[in-house]
Amino acid sequence: MGQDGQMWKQALGFALFGATVAIVTAALTQGSAQASATITLFSGGTTISGFAGKSQWAWPIEAAVIGAVLGVLTGLVLHLAGVRISGGQDNRMLRTVVAGLVGVTLGLTPLLVLISMAFTRSVDIGWSPLLVYAVSGLLAYGLSVAAVFGVLRAAGDRLTVRTTRAVAAMLPVGALAATAAGVGTAWKLGFSTAAPTWIAVVLLVVLVLAVTFVAARAWALRMQARDFPEVA
Repeated sequence: MGQDGQMWKQALGFALFGATVAIVTAALTQGSAQASATITLFSGGTTISGFAGKSQWAWPIEAAVIGAVLGVLTGLVLHLAGVRISGGQDNRMLRTVVAGLVGVTLGLTPLLVLISMAFTRSVDIGWSPLLVYAVSGLLAYGLSVAAVFGVLRAAGDRLTVRTTRAVAAMLPVGALAATAAGVGTAWKLGFSTAAPTWIAVVLLVVLVLAVTFVAARAWALRMQARDFPEVA
């Protein structure tokens, strides 16, 4: 990749990081001040709130744009100053993170579908939501591990097995950390279901999970550097 490509790649990375930080910060400062309309999701009493007006989405868009612009400028200035933030050519860190997050998202689809239905009408399942949470969690774990394995195997990565095992071992810990971050953020915002709480919780959970996949891949690469043979 040429110098221009590396420069814009670094700028894009800083833009995404800046947008994420800006949205989370704005969400935390917004708190639960926004009103929302509560509807019943489960007959057992679990509720979820829809967003009361379009104005609730104005601030995250503005925050994301400002954060992205500042991120791009930071990335460009650092690149022009000679600071390069990049990994090895074959570290496949981004592929690992994207595959893992896609697997998690697909596994959580049953829960996400119920939530999306709740925004349009009352959904009465007739049993405890814990079953839906448990099934979605197991699917998310299995599909995430499988997605990482499949993507790395398709790329011909020789650390596919080691990375997959690292993901399988670290993901439960990462999921607990993501849950703690999400619940802690929701608690700080008063467990409101207004837009700021939803956005802050989702972004923090995704960030913690992404760090988990990065740690798993980094561990596999570190073991490679120590010349441990790959187990087929």
